[in-house]
Amino acid sequence: MDNTEFETRLDRVTRAADVVNSLPRKLQAGAFQYLIGGASLIAETSPARQQEEGNISSSAPAPAPASTDAGSKSSPRARKNGSKSGKSVSNDPDIELFPEGKISFKDFAAEKVPVGHDERYAVAVYWILRIAELEATTVAQVMSCFMVADWRLPSDAANAASQSRRAGFLSSAKSDDLKLSSIGVNLVKSDLPRAKAKS
Repeated sequence: MDNTEFETRLDRVTRAADVVNSLPRKLQAGAFQYLIGGASLIAETSPARQQEEGNISSSAPAPAPASTDAGSKSSPRARKNGSKSGKSVSNDPDIELFPEGKISFKDFAAEKVPVGHDERYAVAVYWILRIAELEATTVAQVMSCFMVADWRLPSDAANAASQSRRAGFLSSAKSDDLKLSSIGVNLVKSDLPRAKAKS
């Protein structure tokens, strides 16, 4: 590289650095790449808009929009409207909730009358482990119990299991291995249904 070419490149890089430093931080790398001759990585703001906002000096060339090659995918922007989308609830269609020779979950739930998701989780896990005698309990099986008992479904089934654990009724809230604590066993076995207050 001769001296003239070096000076030209150095001048170009220096001018590019001056322009880039005036841009918002998240646009600087792409703008610098573009200004020294590489492909543009900028797609945030149109060149005309950047010119209006004073982000690019009028003597500098405006960055071109990012190219959309066949191999590149544009990422969708995340929603920022504050709305929470409910998580989908999966259930286990294979669980037998009306086993022959045993009390059905629906009848057991009607007998125990649990209140709130915490107690309902405890009743479902108790029935699955102690009455249906399955080896493990999953969140999907508990959601099947909720559905057959016509209980309101939690907006986030896994989080509801964690809440039941925090309440002391479950000793494990792992979605594929729910376990009852001694408090949960006592609740279902001895405390439910709660005695009605005398008026």
